[in-house]
Amino acid sequence: MGKKAKNREKLLRLLRSHGSLNISEVVRALSLSEASVRRYFTELEQLGQALRYHGGIRLAPVRDGSEYHFSDAASSFTAEKHLIGLEAARQIADNDRLFFDSGTTVMECGTALADRLARHELQNLRIVTNSLSFGTNLSPYCPVIVTGGIIRLSRMDLCGNAARENVCRYHFTLAFLGTDGIAADGTLSTTDEETSSLAAAVMEHSDKVIILADSSKLGKTSFVPYGSLADGKVTLVTDQAAPMEFLKLLRRKGARIVTTGKNRDESFQTERI
Repeated sequence: MGKKAKNREKLLRLLRSHGSLNISEVVRALSLSEASVRRYFTELEQLGQALRYHGGIRLAPVRDGSEYHFSDAASSFTAEKHLIGLEAARQIADNDRLFFDSGTTVMECGTALADRLARHELQNLRIVTNSLSFGTNLSPYCPVIVTGGIIRLSRMDLCGNAARENVCRYHFTLAFLGTDGIAADGTLSTTDEETSSLAAAVMEHSDKVIILADSSKLGKTSFVPYGSLADGKVTLVTDQAAPMEFLKLLRRKGARIVTTGKNRDESFQTERI
């Protein structure tokens, strides 16, 4: 086995241990240049063994035939999800008690939060998550509690009674949730009972909730509802490609909405939700 193949195999072993890695972690672990690390990231993605995201790489999940696949979601609307994650992470303040679900857009928020923590912009945070994807990015900076539960590789998360019961032990000042569909009346829905049940429990135990969803989710209805944008503690963060007429319809139903980019809601810039 040549040197390049050995380095690629070492990187793959690290991914199997951690689930996801950022560039700097791999540079330190394998004593490689950043350019070499990016090249190995590309090679592993081309081989179907991993998926790249902004600033890092994650292990490609094994397909199990379910409707939702983390890898498919992670590779779509990547630029929009990155901006949505940045916007949402700006809303986190000192002393927050946070929940992050396992959605790919929520993962972008977690990555942006890790950057803020690395710059010492925040202190005394605590995080609870059912995600298998980004906890290692955040754990160097603050306590990260994993819910426990049944592993679902298709969603790269933990679910079931154990996950839900653990969530109900906590009170969150702010929760970040994804969604698989947002109907015209503001109803939030997802693909399955397990995801819906956990999201509903998180909303019940949170002071404020931010729904992170790119514009492709608007006007869609998935299988199981779990909440509504009309709930006064909920804010939707989406991208500027969202249809204005649909957003107006949601606002008439009582939804609070923030769009990223040039047309972002000015009120969101000046006050915390």
